Amino acid sequence: MTITNWDFNTAFQALTDHLPMRWQDRLHQLMMQSRLPKVCELPTGLGKTSVIPIWLISLAMRAGNESIDLPRRLIYIVNRRTVVDQATDVVLQIRNRLLDPDNPSWQTHTQTLTRLANELRKLSAGLDDLPLAISTLRGELADNEEWKADPARPSIIIGTIDMVGSKLLFSGYGDGRYHRPHHAGLIGQDSLIVHDEAHLTPTFSNLLRNVIETQRKANESRPVQLLELSATTRGKSDDVLTLEPEDHEDEIVRQRLDAKKSLRLHKIGTDDLAKRIAELAGKHDASPSKVLIYVRSPKTAQQVLEALGEKLGRDSDLRTALLTGTIRGHERDRLVRENPVYQALLNHDQPVERTVYLVSTSAGEVGIDLDADHLVCDLTVLDSMIQRLGRVNRRGGENRLAMVDVVAEEDEMSLKDKISDFHQAMRATQTILGRLPFKDDSVHDAGPRSMGDLLKSLDEDEKSRAFSPKPDLQPVTDILFDNWSLTSIRESMPGRPEVEPYLHGLTNDPPETYVAWRREVALLGEAGAETLRDWFRACRIEAHERLRNGTDHVKKTLQTLLETHLKKNKDCDFPVVLLNERGDAEQHCLSEIVGKEFSRLEYRTVVLPVEAGGLTQSGILDGGITEPASYLDVAETDRLKQRENRRERWFLTETEGGDQWEQLVTGETASSPPHDLHELERVMLQAVPEGTEEERGAKYLVLMVSPRRSTLENPEIALATQTVEQHTGYIEDYIKRITRAIKLDPDLEEALISAARWHDRGKARPVWQRFACNPSPVEPLAKSTKYLHGRALGGYRHEFGSLMQAAADDAIRNHRKRDLILHLIAAHHGWARPHFETSTLDNSYTTQENQDAAAEVMRRFGQLQQRFGRWGLAWLESLLRCADIAASKHLTAAQMQSQSEEV
Repeated sequence: MTITNWDFNTAFQALTDHLPMRWQDRLHQLMMQSRLPKVCELPTGLGKTSVIPIWLISLAMRAGNESIDLPRRLIYIVNRRTVVDQATDVVLQIRNRLLDPDNPSWQTHTQTLTRLANELRKLSAGLDDLPLAISTLRGELADNEEWKADPARPSIIIGTIDMVGSKLLFSGYGDGRYHRPHHAGLIGQDSLIVHDEAHLTPTFSNLLRNVIETQRKANESRPVQLLELSATTRGKSDDVLTLEPEDHEDEIVRQRLDAKKSLRLHKIGTDDLAKRIAELAGKHDASPSKVLIYVRSPKTAQQVLEALGEKLGRDSDLRTALLTGTIRGHERDRLVRENPVYQALLNHDQPVERTVYLVSTSAGEVGIDLDADHLVCDLTVLDSMIQRLGRVNRRGGENRLAMVDVVAEEDEMSLKDKISDFHQAMRATQTILGRLPFKDDSVHDAGPRSMGDLLKSLDEDEKSRAFSPKPDLQPVTDILFDNWSLTSIRESMPGRPEVEPYLHGLTNDPPETYVAWRREVALLGEAGAETLRDWFRACRIEAHERLRNGTDHVKKTLQTLLETHLKKNKDCDFPVVLLNERGDAEQHCLSEIVGKEFSRLEYRTVVLPVEAGGLTQSGILDGGITEPASYLDVAETDRLKQRENRRERWFLTETEGGDQWEQLVTGETASSPPHDLHELERVMLQAVPEGTEEERGAKYLVLMVSPRRSTLENPEIALATQTVEQHTGYIEDYIKRITRAIKLDPDLEEALISAARWHDRGKARPVWQRFACNPSPVEPLAKSTKYLHGRALGGYRHEFGSLMQAAADDAIRNHRKRDLILHLIAAHHGWARPHFETSTLDNSYTTQENQDAAAEVMRRFGQLQQRFGRWGLAWLESLLRCADIAASKHLTAAQMQSQSEEV
């Protein structure tokens, strides 16, 4: 039977295969009334991720009613990388159905899905036919840029606090001058931020509330909205959506709340923890089941895994898996996608022939839809215990009874004089768990209803004492927001600290360091800091390439690694690249950074050459492994299957007989680079020898990327050449589509259109046309498929030249939005926030005229930021950038035919 009704129930079922629960229907009604709650406080296992389809359906319905005041972008924040996969699966299922509504697998919903997709398309600017953009941290979708292509299109961005929070604060990790205001504008306007498990990261919640209050004071037109999700809040809060008595009539709610869980507390000495946990877990081996083991420390996790391996014998590797936050992203992603033990715990209906064991730290505690039969864990604080209990017998059922064994270290609990806040919270948690009702002499009832009743009986002080200690908050001020927004100042400056403490707070946790491996590190030994910075900003270290661990542990392990090498070769040392959060690069040697006096590893990325080794095949840092294995460099691994978003590193050798190309990873050789890749960055490795007759020529390391990635990374690069006149026509068309789709104020729309008409006039200068390799400067190019090195411009910035021309135009001079038009032109490539460097000046004008214009740029930026707000101004800049990117990708029918024939 085909569903024809246009209502929430049918739409929700069409996207999820389930009818909504009552709380989900209530949230939809609130969204339809523009009355978002501040918090959704719901027990684990009740589908908080469904906030995503609820928002999407509400947005589509409001679009159909031409009442669009819900944000167009939903940004789903998680505090664990592994949780990204969970939310991503939900979103991919949704989009697959919207893109293919006639698929036989969901054909009963064809009409509803078609209507949903059509209503969502109506919201977009029509730059393409995609109804919904998705971008996540996960492998193939790792910031695929879809959310930036059309600012009017409904978009879902899934990321961690670090990824999204840094971008919101104009400080995106790995972002350069161009992308920082672009990302801040798109995240900080017209967005609903959903902060999952918000009680675990109170500092970030506090930051978001500060941003929202700052936007309110500035009267920003489309400020961020915030919805916090939590299994339990730290304190009382108004405007909370939670379960009502009527919700218990839902079968799923009733089944989850009635799930049977028996809990036993075991007290032991500190030296016996791993052994005792493995022993308790091993008792489940007699009856095939899925056993989840949680411990606080990665070291303890490894010890438990080893102890289990001894118990289980030769096939233990097939029945055990390890998940920690210290595993490199590539291996952790592979574990989540492929490991049979992990998949067994994810798949509720999948039986096991023999007992399997997943050993995990907090990396697997939060947000992952694991459903274990039994749980063994060490004691931790109350909020973490609640999360752990939510991963065992998660779905309930008549014949399921989970056994939960909690091991408390007696000696640790008795340290009265030196006890930390965290251990005080654990002691309070142990007391609270002991108050759960008894099933018999030693077994407590830890089912959701019993836990819920217990939590309700606690006063706020008692609950607060058992929760993980709150980190000290770093107060954010208007001055900090102002300084972070000065993105054209690349160097460190007083009063502009790194953003990490403002995302996570000041904690007693040890600082962390990231480690990655690249083949090119050994080749870049003579490169200067600027060259290294440009290379690693173009070929950036991505999340799947890195592992993280405590700074002291990283330093100690790298020291062990060097010592292991020195035993084989007493003169051994390795070049190392050190990157900070802003992408600035330093060249060091390994012996230097492991030295006692070196103190700059905190929150930085150490990029090792593959020759150094140091990584196990399971992705764990190990100072005893010295082999330069092929699995160390994974910079291109997750891109190989992505034709539209891939990158490759090549050697180019120029000789009298012609160019020779060699792929860095595979060793593949060719006389020309792949026809479907564009050059994005180049570093000279070997200059042409002077005064010799040697045949060897210059040698380069070249980063080649797909055309789509090229235009996103460097907006000057187009899919085909475009004259200034052509490009101006394209961008004017696209900016009109965007501003009308988002229903922008007519005055602002007119300002953006004017800026689009003028923004590339400065490219007509001879110096820029030479840079763009234009053989016919009479017809100036705005976009080219090939450029000389940036040094050919001698520092000239075409947008400064465009600014000078526009400022002299009578129509612009007398325009009521003159300042905004000129700023949008000047800031188009990330400058003018607040300044241009002196080398950018336009020699078509006098020095004094240039200096006066540069001073006016700074004054104008300050005044406009006060008028529109920090994120409001960045958003307007982003709209023009999005139109420019779309125009750069524009191909005429003739150009498409020509490219097809070349291929």
